Amino acid sequence: MGKPGGGRAEISPRLLSQFHAINYTIPSEQNMNKIFYTIALTKFQSFFEEVKSQCEPLAQATINIFNQMIENFLPTPAKSHYVFNMRDISKVFQGMYKAEKDYYESKE
Repeated sequence: MGKPGGGRAEISPRLLSQFHAINYTIPSEQNMNKIFYTIALTKFQSFFEEVKSQCEPLAQATINIFNQMIENFLPTPAKSHYVFNMRDISKVFQGMYKAEKDYYESKE
């Protein structure tokens, strides 16, 4: 929410008192790597060893791409949708959770 003006209405203090302000800082790259490595390892623990060994490089590569996107795709007035957060990384891992052991025998 922004300050009132430019089409934004003032929110009454009575309504505002019903909400909580929550703020969090983006975790460090090391913490993000640990979070997503653990998620991948949990999913792939029943897979073949060759597939399981790719959990850490996969988490690190996803975080590296995320960091490059933040640096290279800056929001502009024409492209204001270029706002990235950890939800974008989690979407990658949600897609990986659809993988089934029967279809993956090697890391390729």
